[in-house]
Amino acid sequence: MVTLKDIADKAGVSSMTVSRALNGRSKDISQKTAEKIKKIAEEMGYIPNSSAKALASHSSKLIAAMLMDYPWDPNPLVDSYNSAFFGELAREIQKNGYDLMLHYIKDYSEVNYCLKSWKVAGAVFIGFFDDNIRQIQEDNHIPLVFTDSYSTVRRITNVGIDDFHGGELAARYLLSKGHTELAFIGPEAIGNGVIMHRLQGFCSYLREAGVHLPPEHIINLTGQDMKEIIKTLKKGPRPVTGIFTTADNCAFDIYAAAHHLGYQVPEDLSVIGFDDNSMSSRVIPPLTTIRQDICRKARITCEILMKKIQDPKSPAENIILDVELAERESVRDLSL
Repeated sequence: MVTLKDIADKAGVSSMTVSRALNGRSKDISQKTAEKIKKIAEEMGYIPNSSAKALASHSSKLIAAMLMDYPWDPNPLVDSYNSAFFGELAREIQKNGYDLMLHYIKDYSEVNYCLKSWKVAGAVFIGFFDDNIRQIQEDNHIPLVFTDSYSTVRRITNVGIDDFHGGELAARYLLSKGHTELAFIGPEAIGNGVIMHRLQGFCSYLREAGVHLPPEHIINLTGQDMKEIIKTLKKGPRPVTGIFTTADNCAFDIYAAAHHLGYQVPEDLSVIGFDDNSMSSRVIPPLTTIRQDICRKARITCEILMKKIQDPKSPAENIILDVELAERESVRDLSL
């Protein structure tokens, strides 16, 4: 590995002079010397030490992206939403001259260590940090952008979507197709998170239409076998005909479980997903889902973060993007 001393020896200057030239602090050396040093460094294939540079400048060109890593979940990037969001965010961050550092967080204690040890220029938090947002802001005086947060903490910057409206859209569509025996499947709807808001929107619209969603039809899928869930929902005198689930990936699991049990989508079981990921239009039958513009969400997140880096005193913003129904072929029309 090429060091500053190697470059200094070849250029006939001190290591300190090389450091100044390569880190943009060349006011004490001539432009000719600075250009000579940069050329030698390039020819020798010098790769700067990012962490050392961060220590020297009290900041870095790194943006941290924080994602909760739960022990019961698979690799977080297996989730199509996470991979799509991070892919677009990394692209936008790089366009602005920064690099994205993805960090999995198992508990709050890891947040400060990551942000401060790398001296990042800013950070993006992807969901599920509501309980710790106040402490995160108090402990880290750098630009922070949260996504999909329903925190009651004032003066946080957040980019999210109208999850409640997404639930309403799913309920309205299922009812319009004659479905009244319905179920909701997703992770446990606790606290004030996105799952709860999607469930509340779904139930609110059903309630206004005079349709009751039994508590036993609100399914927490964590740790459960999807085939057993479908078996339970389809048995009895009034089997479920329509399911709203909180993610397209879960909808695909419903497809698979239904197939193994001998049910067909949508003839025996209608399904609406959420997100409109890249596979939703390719599965058979193509999935009707609640579409959110994940790429736009990532771009806006980056724009706001860059604005806060350039002007740390810029006011907090809460951006809520709308959602829409992507109608395809996974819901049967029972009114025909």
